[in-house]
Formats: sequence, C-alpha cells, structure tokens
Amino acid sequence: MTDAPIIVPLSPDVAVVIEQDRLHFSRLAGGAVVDSAVFGLPLAAVLLVQPGELRKELKYKIEQRNGLTTRIVLRPGPAIWIRAAYDVLVPTRDPVGLAAEIERRRRRVARHGGWAAAEVWKINPKLRVAGPHGFEPGGAEFAPARPEKAKWEALAPGPVGEPSPGTPPSAPVVPSSVPYPESLPVISETLAGGVRFSVSVRRTFLGYEPVEAGLVTETLPVSSLHVPLAAWHVVRAGTLRGGLAPIRRFAADGRTEIRMDLSDGPALWLWGPLREWVIATPRAEELASEIRLRQAVGMVFPLSSDLGAERRTWLDLPTTKPVDTPEGRALPPVPEWAPVAPTLVPRECWV
Repeated sequence: MTDAPIIVPLSPDVAVVIEQDRLHFSRLAGGAVVDSAVFGLPLAAVLLVQPGELRKELKYKIEQRNGLTTRIVLRPGPAIWIRAAYDVLVPTRDPVGLAAEIERRRRRVARHGGWAAAEVWKINPKLRVAGPHGFEPGGAEFAPARPEKAKWEALAPGPVGEPSPGTPPSAPVVPSSVPYPESLPVISETLAGGVRFSVSVRRTFLGYEPVEAGLVTETLPVSSLHVPLAAWHVVRAGTLRGGLAPIRRFAADGRTEIRMDLSDGPALWLWGPLREWVIATPRAEELASEIRLRQAVGMVFPLSSDLGAERRTWLDLPTTKPVDTPEGRALPPVPEWAPVAPTLVPRECWV
C-alpha cells in the first residue's frame, strides 16, 4: 500500500482526488489532472467513510474556490460515502476496498497529523480520539444515518491496513549565510521530453516557456506548473529505479500537458502540503542545493506584500512559516505527517 493520489473520474472532465491527508475535486484533461492550488477537504475533518450502493440516480453541484463549478450525475451502483461538513459520494467498482484505503489514510492523519489537521482538532477535538494503539479518527457518532438526498444501502466495512510511517522529527534549519536576491540567477534544466524545470529566486516552474539566462522573473504563465519555493517542505535528491511510467499533469490552462518521464537514475523530490514533484535529472544534488539556498533567501528577504510568494504561502500554509530560534530565524522543520518517500512512485523505486 502507498499514499499515492487516488484519482476517481466522476465525469469525463471532473474527478475526485484522494491524497494522503486530503481530498479535492479536480478538472480533467485527456484523463489527467489539471493543476490548481485548491485546498480541498482535510481528511482530519471527515466523520465517516462507508462503502455501499447508490440505489437511485443522484445529481449534485460542485463549487470550489479555484472557479470549478459543475454538476455531476452519479448513476446507481457501488460507491463510497464520505461524510464531513458535506457529503461526497464516489462511484467505484470496489467500495469496500476503497473505503478501507481511505480509513487507513485517516488513521495515519490521526496518528501523525496532516494538512490543516491541527486546526480541525482545535475546533472539534472529538474528531481525534485516543485508542489502544494511539490516536484514531473520531466523529462517526455525529454523522447522519445515510447521505442527504441519496437512496443508499450500506455494506459491511473491510479490514483496514497499517498506516504508513511518519517522518522522524527534525530541527529547524538556520542558514549560515544568505546572499542578496539580486545576485541569484535563474537555474534552468531541460528534461526528457522537452519539459523545462526552472528555479527563480522565489518560485519553481515546470513547462515549455524559454527562460532568458540570468533573468529573475516571477511571471506565472497558465501554461506551466509553478509553486513558490516557500511551499516545499521536502527538497531531497535521491535515485529512481524500476522502469517507471511517466507522470502526466495538465497546466492550469487545461491544454498544456506537462509529461514527466522518469528514467532510472538521479532524481529530485519536492513535496509540500499541496503539491509534489518528482524530477529525473542528473543535476538532482545541485538543484536541491540551489532550491534550499533560495528558500533561505526568500525567508530573509520576503516580498513585502501579503500577496508575495513567501508571505502568501505562510498565511495559507502555516506549517511553512519560518520559526525563531536562539540561533536566529530558521526554515521550519519537515512535519511528522510528511511522507518518507515520494508518493508519486512506488516506495521501493526510490532510494
């Protein structure tokens, strides 16, 4: 078992994506997820996950902050019911197995934490309870007997596997020396398939736009993937092995496919609360070092506006905010709920 995103199409152009510690709706293009910065629903806020069968056609509307608004029609058949502040019904051929896998991930969140979990438990501490083997998800007693507006027949749940491990505790990182932002050039690498990976002073990009040597730009083209450097908790070089399939994702324009070919050899792993990239490149160690340096620069010299790359990230994702230590301001430690290896590839394929 892995914590890889589970993508379940609800229609030809919309899917529900179930990640390690959250779920969200996503647009689809050519069967692949369209990139967006939507937060979604933390699994810590889920009350109940139940396998069952939808006995009557159901129509419901999806609305999200990223502008996704659509109506979904679910046909009668096997599905799972996820109850939080609202209902999410997910059609699947194996409702018992999928419900058990989501329960496994909920148990991991209860044990190690997860995106927005601390805030959820602060508001409603009954959503995490102490059990014989540590903390477990709670709140089932607050769920209704059946989904709203749906004719539903529940199935018996299946066995739940052991949650994947959490990341060992780490200390905040105080940079030894930090250059001025103006002294740092754009670092760029053309990958297999023509995809360009670029690192500016404040952001990382994956796309096809040419990068002018030495020009530091924060332009956000909709035909590329882009993430502020402040949003990456894990920046690590490693090695891929195992003849892996490419990773496909569409940029925010819904037309530009960013295809990441994963060849055996050195690779760069970037992971944050909302995004994850695995990039096969012989320059993995060098690029990891350049990103860490620029993270330190962004911490010491953040853009003054609250809409800037650093301050906006720190507001939206509190675990990325710098911490003050006796030795000085430091980059935050990797949270315990971070994965120990990339979720986008099988665990045995990363060393």
